[in-house]
Amino acid sequence: MARKRKTYQRGVVEQKGSYWTLRFRELDHRTGKWSMKRERLGVFKNKTAARRAAEPRMAKINDWNNADRPPEVQQITFRTFVEGRWKAYILSAKLQPTTLSHYDSVARIHLLPFFGEMLLKDIKPMNVSELMDGLQERAGNTLRLIYKVMKMIFDLAIEFDLIEVNPVRKKLHCPEVEKVEKPILKPDEIRAVLEHLNETERLFVILLSVTGIRMGEGQALRWMDFNESRCELAVNHTLYKKKPKCPKTAKSIRKLRLHPGIVARLASHKAQSPFTQPTDFIFCRVNGEPLNQDTIRKRLNKAMDDAKIKRGRYTHGFHIFRHTAGSMIYEKSRGLKLVQGVLGHSAIGVTSDVYVHLDETTIAEGTALLTEELFGGFPSICDPTVTLIN
Repeated sequence: MARKRKTYQRGVVEQKGSYWTLRFRELDHRTGKWSMKRERLGVFKNKTAARRAAEPRMAKINDWNNADRPPEVQQITFRTFVEGRWKAYILSAKLQPTTLSHYDSVARIHLLPFFGEMLLKDIKPMNVSELMDGLQERAGNTLRLIYKVMKMIFDLAIEFDLIEVNPVRKKLHCPEVEKVEKPILKPDEIRAVLEHLNETERLFVILLSVTGIRMGEGQALRWMDFNESRCELAVNHTLYKKKPKCPKTAKSIRKLRLHPGIVARLASHKAQSPFTQPTDFIFCRVNGEPLNQDTIRKRLNKAMDDAKIKRGRYTHGFHIFRHTAGSMIYEKSRGLKLVQGVLGHSAIGVTSDVYVHLDETTIAEGTALLTEELFGGFPSICDPTVTLIN
């Protein structure tokens, strides 16, 4: 078999309006046919500068055209890559189970039905635009996740030398999501909600309100995490599929000092519970399983409606207590680092992380501040001997 003749091009640099383009020939190794391609180079002051920018790109194009690439590499479909190399990559990346689930859902629901049988090398920015145009009715956060996963998939394909450039472009495809101010509740609104919950649900909401812990972190709390003598609550896990798992980030693992009134109510709750072993859940159903997320969310919605609180569709779930806690602490203390310590955020910026430090005593001020702000004038809330009547 005759050796394929090498070919080298400089490409044609042309100005189109305010930017320069590069025109060249590309070989399809699968069919042996050549086709003309044009790519945008960018904005340059003259042709010499544009030519200089085109040289590394033309070097890659010449390498591609002259390479002896096996046909099977050229015929890898998007589906084959996602179900093979991509899945293996994310499984080895030690991601959180929830993150893996989100990535899998994006690929399965949105990307595979659209790109599935297309060859990786044939997917262009126009194809990505067509996909994103058809998803404009989706929520902004969903669109940003789809964009993120797509970009990661094609970046990985580049690492495997299966494609030359990523067809996902920030200016063309990254959705602009309008930032909406998160609502918070007033102290009297939280107290009104509590009046329409049963004792277990009430204590659960009180704890979320005065600590700012995430809903899953509250569901995962077990008696081993509660130290009555030290007035301390350790956040070591969050709940995923009814089982405790490592929390969202390393800084989510934290210890919070509780107001004595809250400690007394937790101790009273333990005394009345049939599940008091160290590994038993603090907040559980009659069978000892952790509180069901859907059930208590419906109970919260009803309690808010009964309390005459106007709520949005996705704005007044349990996370509103976390936003409220952070806002109250900052309003009273103006301490961003204090908010970070109480809520367990991973970062608020390099300066504050490196130069501002908190000890446990300072963090304890956060939960004390919340308890006094929310329930200081209502001592019965923190008194386990007083039962609130619905």
